[in-house]
Amino acid sequence: MKNKLYAAAAIVDSIAAAVRSAKPARRVTKTALMPALAVASPPRDPGMAVGLAGSWAGDVALLGDSDRAFRTGLFSFLVAHVGYTAALARRSTPGARKAVVPIVAASAAGAYAFARAAGPMGKPVGLYALTLGTMVAAASTVRGAGARRVFGGAALFAASDALLGASRFVLKGRAARVATAGVMPTYAAAQWLIHTGFEKGERPPA
Repeated sequence: MKNKLYAAAAIVDSIAAAVRSAKPARRVTKTALMPALAVASPPRDPGMAVGLAGSWAGDVALLGDSDRAFRTGLFSFLVAHVGYTAALARRSTPGARKAVVPIVAASAAGAYAFARAAGPMGKPVGLYALTLGTMVAAASTVRGAGARRVFGGAALFAASDALLGASRFVLKGRAARVATAGVMPTYAAAQWLIHTGFEKGERPPA
């Protein structure tokens, strides 16, 4: 039931995000998204709690359109990814760490590309992209129950942020609107996969 409530909140906010006239409603729908996830999958690990809180702060900040709001959202999500990375590193398997090399390389290339496209905001965008890539790399080293779900969520998070970055700094017109419409569905799914996957791995064996 709790997962269904989060799913409903995610669907409503994703629709509202795609409809320009629904922007005022997002002050309710988007603000409620991470609290709904906290109810559906309460974070027991401190790093996951930081990730959830940072994500909520980022969601609220990005309701604004200004550069200041964007920077605030960027910093909030950077803190969130530091929290997620710390939690995922605790579940890391040493033998799986070789897989991080291509992920780190791809993250560095993506960070460089978006930093160049972001102009004056290039440095914070590049730093954020590297932090996100580190979280994805950490997710790739998780093994055990829920591991695939965690990595799938991390990869979706990267995809969501790539859509956001492309819509803000690269694309124009209809292409930007299409990219923007994809941000919230992928983001909401990413958060659910990361949290429920991590929670599954934390459950004591039956």
